[in-house]
Amino acid sequence: MKKMPAQRFGTGRVRSLVVVGALGAAAVLGAAPTAQAGTGCTLGLCSTTVNDSAYGVTAVFNWCRADDSTGDSTATEPRCSSDGVGQKTMNLTARGGHTPYNQDWDAFRVDAGWCYKVKFVRTGQSDFTRTYDRRGKTALWVKVGDNADAHVQDQGTASCP
Repeated sequence: MKKMPAQRFGTGRVRSLVVVGALGAAAVLGAAPTAQAGTGCTLGLCSTTVNDSAYGVTAVFNWCRADDSTGDSTATEPRCSSDGVGQKTMNLTARGGHTPYNQDWDAFRVDAGWCYKVKFVRTGQSDFTRTYDRRGKTALWVKVGDNADAHVQDQGTASCP
């Protein structure tokens, strides 16, 4: 089976190449791209969530707190709007479901009673992995910053992956 570049290298690496090229072109033209916080994206500067696990994941469109970074979390459900677009959610199917790459989806939910292992891939920065343990606790919402991919690698209820 032939894999597409995004499948072989991960969307973060492909996005890195696109962003580096765009930044180089912008430097020549004298304009720098800005990160997107609204409903659309340019130059691949969107946040996305990819579900690589065996169970569903819920992505969240808007993040409501300022000054948070990729991987930060809150137990308060985000209910805000951005650029006039209200909060919405998307169910990401197991083993490959993902948010649209041309839209800015800012967060995902770690369900109550579950433990998620998540790898964050950020263009121009080091990747990192975090575990969010909500066994015996309420749900948690996790920020995915602009220009980052959150890959939910595994999840479970009996133990943390």
